[in-house]
Amino acid sequence: MGMSAAKATRDNSEQINKILNGAVELQSNGFTAEAEDIYRKILKKFPGHPGTLRLMAVLTHLNGKNNSEAIKLLKEALKADPDFALAHKNLGYLFALEDRNQEAIFHFGETAKRDAQDIEIRLEMARLHDIEKQPTEALTLYHEIIKIAPGDPRAYRGICNIQSEIPEHEATNGEWEEAAEAMRTAMRLAPDDYTTQIHAAVKLAKLKQIEDARAAFKRASEIDPTATDPVFLLGNLEREQNNPQIAVDLYSKTIELKPDHAFAYSNLCVTLAENAVFEDAIACGEMAIQLQPKMKEAYINLASAYQNASRVEEALEVYQKAAALEDTNDPKLLWNMALCLLAVGRIEEGWDLYGFGFESGQRQPFRPFPGLIWQDEDLADKTIMITREQGIGDDIRFSTCFHEIVAEAKHVIIETDERLIPLYQRTWPTALVRKEWNRSTGLQNMPEDEVDFDLTAPAGLVVSMRRRSLDTFPENPPHLVADPVKRQAAREWLDSLGDGPKIGLTWRSGIRETLRDIMTIPPAEWLNFLGDKNAKLISLQHGDAAQEIAAAEKEFGVTIHQMPGLDTHNDLDGTAALTAELDCVTGLWNAASEMAGALGVPGVIYMPAKHQTQLGTGHLPWHPSLDIISVIPGFDHQQVLKELADGISKRLGY
Repeated sequence: MGMSAAKATRDNSEQINKILNGAVELQSNGFTAEAEDIYRKILKKFPGHPGTLRLMAVLTHLNGKNNSEAIKLLKEALKADPDFALAHKNLGYLFALEDRNQEAIFHFGETAKRDAQDIEIRLEMARLHDIEKQPTEALTLYHEIIKIAPGDPRAYRGICNIQSEIPEHEATNGEWEEAAEAMRTAMRLAPDDYTTQIHAAVKLAKLKQIEDARAAFKRASEIDPTATDPVFLLGNLEREQNNPQIAVDLYSKTIELKPDHAFAYSNLCVTLAENAVFEDAIACGEMAIQLQPKMKEAYINLASAYQNASRVEEALEVYQKAAALEDTNDPKLLWNMALCLLAVGRIEEGWDLYGFGFESGQRQPFRPFPGLIWQDEDLADKTIMITREQGIGDDIRFSTCFHEIVAEAKHVIIETDERLIPLYQRTWPTALVRKEWNRSTGLQNMPEDEVDFDLTAPAGLVVSMRRRSLDTFPENPPHLVADPVKRQAAREWLDSLGDGPKIGLTWRSGIRETLRDIMTIPPAEWLNFLGDKNAKLISLQHGDAAQEIAAAEKEFGVTIHQMPGLDTHNDLDGTAALTAELDCVTGLWNAASEMAGALGVPGVIYMPAKHQTQLGTGHLPWHPSLDIISVIPGFDHQQVLKELADGISKRLGY
């Protein structure tokens, strides 16, 4: 704008402002065409008038026209007046709408320089810095806002949002503590603000500030008694905290508030199923699907309820319906389908989907080795490393395939739990058995020059290659080899107990959770097992079971012998030696019974019906020495004990 034009604008500024005020009033009352006509007339007479250019830009944007025209007008306004704060502010918002975040941040910054008290601009800048992965800049702004407006909870919420996103293992400088304290401050500043309280509850739960999270959820419910989110999300928290009854009550209350709350029905389904209330769980899962026919998580939860109830055919049908919805590559879904396929005897199909266990996070540890994963190629001139996965029981079961790999490969490296090394090394003396380090080239924590093998495979992959049909299971498989010296010591101790069969007993899983615990026949119920056969029950229970055994003897007269000095949790080599010297094993299917089967010790155990390890057979193809009794949750303990006793008697020839 030339000097004469600028002078003319200044000389007429009062008159222009009066006209603009009238135009703005017209615009606010809906007469946008009339307002636009006035703006155009002013710009025709005063082409560079910054205020008119800004108002014209705002109107252009509000009329839904291309934002590029509005941006152009604002740039012209700033060219005429570089210090025009409102034009910077409007331009910042337009750039933000166009996802041109760095340009938006620049113009918001220019506004902030000219208005020291504008917290809205600083909040928007902080939000954009967060989006742009610039947490330091965002935190600086939030702290600046706190100095300007210490009573505004939004800045504290912003601090929590940023600091809580740092993974827990990386938050070593007090970031999570700062996040939690910031959110507690926001709660205090806005005790009656629903948004602040519910936001605080969610974040504090993530930060593991459980009591504070509970308080925030409850306060949000007090503020808005009709809101379902505080009740439903508190239910999720209580379920995670292993308070299933409280979670069930909260999900039920959510449904009272909103009868068509499909997510509450779905989560109620999984919570009830986890606690073996299967019929109610299934009914809730079906209701969730009825309410939300395309809600994949509801199908997965319903199928899981069927699966836990040993109704695997029905579970598989529901999983297949879920897969047909949209995303057939959902790893969690495909992993669960794999287990069902194995359980119904569709072995090849099950193994083909088994790899999704790693992608879904259900198979552990995940150790990727790009380009080095064995694909069943010939091993005659290769060194292969087999890695452990899952728990001790799974590792022992999968190890039944190692005999073949050791026979085929030039060299085998087995990485496993340190407690199994002596047993495995004795069994496969030509292999190198070593402690697992959980390193891999794919995780970038194993240098390539430390790779001492040609190929590698997790143990489950080996199994999926070599056990693709029932006829691939050997009738008389080779066994694990227990320590002969430790076997002799075990034999001498067993003999010292007197006459009668020595029967190894295991009654619960090492993992304590409801679905596993309800499968337990406690020690107290094993009184007079085998009746007058003078049988000696020998504890094979992994871990410390001394209190359970002592209580059973004191209160019920049940005697379960423990080998002196044997730590059945840490000394698996000694436990294997004791197991190998027993006449028989019985009890619940778990790691101890897997070891008995891998050692070739005869036994009769009970386990969940139609479990995937049975491969649709009703027995354990992995361990021909073991007979099984299939049960479902809620089974009759005394009936199963009678069947176990009959099976053991038959095994022992009574």
